[in-house]
Amino acid sequence: MLLAVDIGNTNIVLGLFKKNKLISKHRILSNRLAHVNMRGVVDAAVIASVVPGLTGAVARQIKKRYGIKPVIVSWKKIKGLTIALKKKGQVGVDRLVNAVAVRHIYGTPAVIIDFGTATTFCALDRQGRYLGGAITSGLAISRDILHERTAKLPLIKVTRPAGVIGKNTVDAMRSGLFYGYVDMVEGMIKRFRARLGPRVKVIATGGLSGIMASGTKKIDIVDPDLTLKGLNLVYNMIQRR
Repeated sequence: MLLAVDIGNTNIVLGLFKKNKLISKHRILSNRLAHVNMRGVVDAAVIASVVPGLTGAVARQIKKRYGIKPVIVSWKKIKGLTIALKKKGQVGVDRLVNAVAVRHIYGTPAVIIDFGTATTFCALDRQGRYLGGAITSGLAISRDILHERTAKLPLIKVTRPAGVIGKNTVDAMRSGLFYGYVDMVEGMIKRFRARLGPRVKVIATGGLSGIMASGTKKIDIVDPDLTLKGLNLVYNMIQRR
């Protein structure tokens, strides 16, 4: 069985694959790996990380627990994906892994929106080439800043509000965050579609993808396991080589 590990700024997501099928998944805070026990016999592991300071620690923990050395994915190890950029090493490896998954599972052209700590937009053209994208602050970051930089605004849970006109402070904050973010996402999709063509597919992933997709019809597919599926594909490609 293959253990796929997606190390993000806020969370680590672990997925266990058996015969290329995701059979279990855990989402934990980035400092809690030692407290997770993935059931089953793990005989291979693959890591995608955007937090260099955690990569080695997670790899050592996997080796200690399962007795295996994980494959750490970099852009150089990803084959079958053309990265149409001069500075390929600057692209977050999770974005490239997502691109591999979309290219093989959903097809192109495509826009990939990852609702994580940061919200990223990635573009794949008709030939499946990775063209680049856009990065903005995540919804949770915007919420945190509202609370931290003001005297009276509370720290709220990110949920879809009952309506656009809030009747109290909390509902007003939820409306501004949610609908303001939805409009931003729709505007970015419109701009990407103008570049990629009207038949582009829009795929959303990340922890808040389900909530955000509920507020717009511009997102075609929600796949919260996209990065894990991409890691499974990338690992299989590496092994075939």
